[in-house]
Amino acid sequence: MLRPCYSHGVPPTDTPVDPAQRTPDSLRSRIARKGSPIIIATLLSRPLGFIREAVQAALFGASRLTDAFLVAYNVPEMMQTLFFSGVLSNFFVPVITRYRDKKDELSTIFSLALNGALLLAVLLAGGCYVFASGLMTVAAPGLAGDDHALAVFLFRFMLPMLILHCLLAVMKGTLNSLDHYAMPEYAGVFFNLVMILCALALAPSYGITSLAIGVVAGSSLQVLIQLPTLRRYGIRYRPTLAFSHPALREMGGLALGAFIATAVVPINAFVARALASTLAEGSISALAYAFRVFLLPVSVIAVPVYTVLLTELSSAHNQGQLATFKKQAEAGLSLLFAVALPATAILIALARPITRLLYERGQFTPEDVAMTSQALMAYGVGILAYGTSQVMVRLFNATKDTRTPAWIGVGSIGLHAAGCWLLMQVWGHWGIALVTSLVSYLNTCVLYVIFRRRHGPLDEGTLLRSLGAHVVLAVVLGGCLFFFSQPLAAAPGSLMTGERLLRLAGILVAGGGVYLGLGLLLKVEEIRTGVRVLKRAVRRLR
Repeated sequence: MLRPCYSHGVPPTDTPVDPAQRTPDSLRSRIARKGSPIIIATLLSRPLGFIREAVQAALFGASRLTDAFLVAYNVPEMMQTLFFSGVLSNFFVPVITRYRDKKDELSTIFSLALNGALLLAVLLAGGCYVFASGLMTVAAPGLAGDDHALAVFLFRFMLPMLILHCLLAVMKGTLNSLDHYAMPEYAGVFFNLVMILCALALAPSYGITSLAIGVVAGSSLQVLIQLPTLRRYGIRYRPTLAFSHPALREMGGLALGAFIATAVVPINAFVARALASTLAEGSISALAYAFRVFLLPVSVIAVPVYTVLLTELSSAHNQGQLATFKKQAEAGLSLLFAVALPATAILIALARPITRLLYERGQFTPEDVAMTSQALMAYGVGILAYGTSQVMVRLFNATKDTRTPAWIGVGSIGLHAAGCWLLMQVWGHWGIALVTSLVSYLNTCVLYVIFRRRHGPLDEGTLLRSLGAHVVLAVVLGGCLFFFSQPLAAAPGSLMTGERLLRLAGILVAGGGVYLGLGLLLKVEEIRTGVRVLKRAVRRLR
């Protein structure tokens, strides 16, 4: 049995139970409960992101000013994702989780990691400041004269974002290792709010620079709001430079593999855009619009699962609990089956109505709808693939092996490029999207085979039965939604009317009813659990 521990400064919310003795139902519920703040934050942050862009568009339009700002903003944003937030969690959480019951030691490691990351970020920002003009030329060779000078000014102005997001990544990893996910995820909500307020309040006086002010102010607030939570958990900053600590050396050994694995996604995206540029006009835009829609279910469904799972798996591995480790992996995968497959059915079956609802206005033509909805269906095939591949990566990261996923990712770059080139000859732009999905499935399979050979199999029979049941349910759900939505998909005029929105909602409710009814009839465990949870929630409201 796990002993109670209050060293984090916050008492546990439930009675300690050996995870190896938890039922699959309780493990899935545990992951879902811990991941709920991520879901809520995403549902708040995404609409605010759209509002932020709408405010930006209303104030400055699609002008040379916004071109300069976007170029200046995207470069440091890409850098912080590539070098810090996208990489750090993959090697920081598995190491620091070992120390989460040792408050003083955890504070020391947190301080060392923060100081080390800060030093690297300052050096990187300094280099970017010096070479700003060249970086803006590479990022946007079409910007010249005053536009180039404006981009350089805005880029240098926003470089503190690089440093602040680096600090945020360390804080987020530390809090995640303590099973706290809420405040790090709500940081994005505060960032968007500050950006909107700064744009509205300062644009009359500072013009496009108001957006840059919003970026720096929003990034500062993201960091500041983490401090009370860190203090509540007993984490104290110390101005130490003892970088010889064994935890930091261990992180250093894992960093290169994590960096390579993180670089695979932007490299594949760059290759996909480059290939799409040789196709019909609008292919790049169609892929970009479709991918933005694809990211919403991924952010709501997959990200909470594998974010929470990394901490759970790391803790089990650090304690030498292989049985617990595997049970948690199985719970995460079965939970993904239960939520990703219905999302896949919805995205594929309703691709055209969704595209029309979100984008069909102004210069967005029916041809654009067709191209974007095709890409959306192809990306939709990969919702489960993206989630399961990330879970597989976390299995290795939790065992402090970042190199295996990195080399599998590197190998997939060539396969992705060749597959995109081949299928775009047949299906054009949506062949590229389809290859992106298929390569993720292949990565999942290869990583599992390697994991199985090294650590033994998961409960494959149970997982396959769960997968099969949810595939059947998803096919039925998709068929119902597609059949009932065809009149709406083909209806002339805008779908953004009260009557048509109600029709779409009715179609979703009817499809959901069929899905739940069939799931109960087939006695699918995740459906039965969901219904029980819903009944308990209704009873509490009475």
